Amino acid sequence: MQENGVKQLFKKLTLLVLPFMLWPLVEVFFLPMNFFTFRIWETLSVNSMRVMSGPFYPNMYMKMEEEGELAPRTPFAQKRVVEWYTDAYGYRNRDTACDVLLIGDSNVTGAKLSQEETLAEVLERRMHKNVYSFAPATLNRFLATERFQQAPPELVIVSSIERRIPELPAVGANGINSRLRDFTGNLINASPTLTWLAVTADRISKLGLYRRTLANIDRTFGTRRYISYNNEFFMEGDMANRPYPEEEIERIADVLEGYQHALAQRGIRFLFLPIPNKENIYHQMLPSKKQPDFLPRLLVKLRARGVPVIDTQTRFAQLHQQDKVALYPADDAHWNNVAVEVAAGLVTTQLQNPQRPEEKSGNHYVHYTR
Repeated sequence: MQENGVKQLFKKLTLLVLPFMLWPLVEVFFLPMNFFTFRIWETLSVNSMRVMSGPFYPNMYMKMEEEGELAPRTPFAQKRVVEWYTDAYGYRNRDTACDVLLIGDSNVTGAKLSQEETLAEVLERRMHKNVYSFAPATLNRFLATERFQQAPPELVIVSSIERRIPELPAVGANGINSRLRDFTGNLINASPTLTWLAVTADRISKLGLYRRTLANIDRTFGTRRYISYNNEFFMEGDMANRPYPEEEIERIADVLEGYQHALAQRGIRFLFLPIPNKENIYHQMLPSKKQPDFLPRLLVKLRARGVPVIDTQTRFAQLHQQDKVALYPADDAHWNNVAVEVAAGLVTTQLQNPQRPEEKSGNHYVHYTR
């Protein structure tokens, strides 16, 4: 009798748990890939199968209406239709040709930007060269990637959002992990079956309905609130404009100078492209109204060392404060398509006039609408 009772209990528990076990399979095989997501980034990004070569699923095309990361599914969300292409390695490119390589974060990838608005494609049209977006990634990942050793680019542009610049790793950091990722990624890329299995397993691990439900509960009842001033949303608020000690600026300059030396040893030119925080350019909206001096101080250090760097803060501040040009979406911390055009103009100007970049504002290359 006791044994029968245990069996009955097991059956009831099985029936109770079975729907939760089967639901991820329903998501993967019966629903659109972006059914529970608010933007393509989460839809295509690798969640758990970090043995794949890139940060996104390879050979994908997707088009959908997105919302900004700071106010999704709220009355403040600004909807925008964007499209994505990913290449055979899982990076956001239409193809793998590479004369100029862009290393960076989600801004370089192009969060909330359509494919033709990404920095890589804008630069490609301006420079008339093949520009490859290797993002999100690091210089160490680039140095450990075999395909770039066999066919190196002529120029590497490293970019970073201001708040992440102190986290840029020195040359050699996590080198073993980068080499291992390149090795396993090449194995998976070589087999369509392994690629399908890896993508399918990763999609199952995402648990889209579960994560969306948790996010909705947290948005309704949770304590986390993104920082907003007059319906303009920010990632960190005044904290983003905190001061940095001199020794920290020197340390960061050492890291970036190390990038230049590592690439020069391989016959590759280097350029650093910092992207100001939204809080930097929109500082007058914050309670302190204080503009940070981190990027100008770093710029002085780098130029004194002969490290090529773009002064984005001066031009961005001028456009926003004097001309009232919006450079960031209200519901997102990433730059918009206008800011990308401005940055691309500054890059092409400096590459054409490398000796005296401070004399060029980039106006000739920038086309924007207010």
